[in-house]
Amino acid sequence: MKKFLIFVYIIIPVYIFAQSSDSLFTPKAIKDFGDYLFEQKDYLRAAMELERYLYMISEDDDSTLFKIGLCHQLRRRYDFAVKAFLQIGNKNSSNLNSTSRRAVFYNLSKLEKWEEIKSLGYKNNEEFVFYYLADVMLDAVPKDREYFQSIHEDSLKDQLLELENYRQNLKKKSPLLASTLSALIPGLGKVYINRTGDALFSFTMINLAALVSYKAFESTLYISGVITSGITLSFYLGTVYGSYIGAKLHNQQIYHDWRERLEKLNPVNKEPYWRLWVSE
Repeated sequence: MKKFLIFVYIIIPVYIFAQSSDSLFTPKAIKDFGDYLFEQKDYLRAAMELERYLYMISEDDDSTLFKIGLCHQLRRRYDFAVKAFLQIGNKNSSNLNSTSRRAVFYNLSKLEKWEEIKSLGYKNNEEFVFYYLADVMLDAVPKDREYFQSIHEDSLKDQLLELENYRQNLKKKSPLLASTLSALIPGLGKVYINRTGDALFSFTMINLAALVSYKAFESTLYISGVITSGITLSFYLGTVYGSYIGAKLHNQQIYHDWRERLEKLNPVNKEPYWRLWVSE
């Protein structure tokens, strides 16, 4: 009787636990857990579980590999995402080939790896948008109409031509000229970069400080004169340097505006490829 009770209360529960624990470590269970973590937006752990699943099955599973790429992308590790997506994008037989290539272009643009984007070439209109961006970032020379002839969609071609024309007519400012103008006449460099309010403020403050310094020396208040002279000099040098930096920021801003307009044509922004995978 005692042996029977031991069997019932000890041996059987241990056996049941062993059987259930084995089922927790099957490839299917690991994949299910990875999918659950993905749905919970725990992307780092999801990627680890899904990678463990691929290691266990030792065979291709493009859908899982694509989800691993998304995990890395959504946690902003674009370099890891590119590696995952490239494994699918290089397979012509995969159903996810075109989507994975688009994902590669998108993640490389986030990394600003323009040379790598250009090395991929382009196979369709959607990829051409990324290619064009990379080409401009590497070489700002104007692109003629012939450059866009490979685009089959007329509306996209017209929009890109208009955008390229806009880029060619961007009015950049010379940082050296801006700083030189402010060195000659305080604030003039800021007028040159279309910051009239800053120019007026700088001109007023420098002249006011200079006047106070002059009056101090005129009244033989030498210590006050030295202090106000230092303030005047700091305002003056700050205006010269500010004009130089302002011109650089102006140039960055106009290119930022151009890039924002290009982003509106970006196929990924129009229709994110991860929409079917990620719940809002």
